[in-house]
Amino acid sequence: MLQLPNYRSGARIVTASPLSGKLAYGLAGLFVLDRLLKMAAVVHFFGRKGPPAPDRWPGVTLLQPITRGASNLAATLDARAALDYPGHIEHVLVCDEEDAEYRAICRDWLLRHPALDAQIVPVQSEGGTALKTVKLQEGLRHAHAEVVCCVDDDIVLRPDALSVMLPYLFTTGAGAVFGLACYTDWSNLPSSLMSAFVNSNALLSYIPVTYLTQPFTITGHIFAVRRDTLQQVGGFAGLERNIGDDHELARRVRGLGLRVAQTPMIYDVENHFSTFRAYAGQMRRWFVFPRQSLVPLMTGREQLITLVGSLGNLIPGVLAVMAPVTRRGAAVRSLAVTQVVSSAVYMLCEVLYLKRYTPLSRRWLVNIVGLLSPLQIVAALLSGDEVEWRGKRMRIKKGGDYEEADVA
Repeated sequence: MLQLPNYRSGARIVTASPLSGKLAYGLAGLFVLDRLLKMAAVVHFFGRKGPPAPDRWPGVTLLQPITRGASNLAATLDARAALDYPGHIEHVLVCDEEDAEYRAICRDWLLRHPALDAQIVPVQSEGGTALKTVKLQEGLRHAHAEVVCCVDDDIVLRPDALSVMLPYLFTTGAGAVFGLACYTDWSNLPSSLMSAFVNSNALLSYIPVTYLTQPFTITGHIFAVRRDTLQQVGGFAGLERNIGDDHELARRVRGLGLRVAQTPMIYDVENHFSTFRAYAGQMRRWFVFPRQSLVPLMTGREQLITLVGSLGNLIPGVLAVMAPVTRRGAAVRSLAVTQVVSSAVYMLCEVLYLKRYTPLSRRWLVNIVGLLSPLQIVAALLSGDEVEWRGKRMRIKKGGDYEEADVA
């Protein structure tokens, strides 16, 4: 039996419980098992043979809402001009009427790529910045292709993005398809923290769930739907004041008896955070939004799968607290094991699947994020229903509808 240190408090000797050592080793074992199972799912997922290429590649309308503040928009648009897709691509860029700066960037892009089938669609709003859903509604009126692919303004598509993703849309029963994110901004600490968080969790969170249940939401960065399916669900109508447009669209598609499909298409996200407050605000939104708009629509089974799949992420943080509290070598060793395993899994995902690499000077942040992000997530889930987003303070209601809140 391991010897425990004795602590004196006056004349009394306080001995830490031997159960703490067993608990620490048990938690480390659960973490290793969690990562092994999730990594096995990831390896199997990417190792499966994809659907065959269609006999005729469908035309695609790339529906692109543009909003002031997008990171490196010119380079993002250049990547879309370089897409290697056998079918025809129609580019529809929806910009705010009053946003002269970003409309100019889009016009310059059109001039530099005159061979593209592309147009800029202006949209007006009372505040000068229309919501994404409003832009999608307006842009959809200008979509003519068989497939509508909605893509955010900070998404950098790799050349084969559409060729990898779209064949899944034409498999039996598929109604919408989406990909997997890889964050690429390591320019400062706030942006690096976000990149480390996403790249540590995206593959391990989204892929294993597909082996237990059908995906119940769409990752809204980029997704594709057949235009006739989108018409059947009413397009984006009724989502003008709903923050969970991607969750609601998934619910509507599934309501037709179709499924939403996770594909192995990897896309890059160029998302810059100039301050730690901006980073913390994004982390908070990412968990308040689904708590209010997605969780109320999930079945009990889906909620249970999500909860169980997330518990492993809490273990390193628990061990980090146990180590100084118990002052036991078991807790320190167990914590070290979780950090080594986390780093190994992270590097495997980078090398084998993400194909993007963390700068050596930022690798230490991967372990820091693993310890701190569970605290941020728990704080967000236990917090109120107000968030700050794009210069507005919003109160998010159950189901995803929102109203603007007074700024204190």
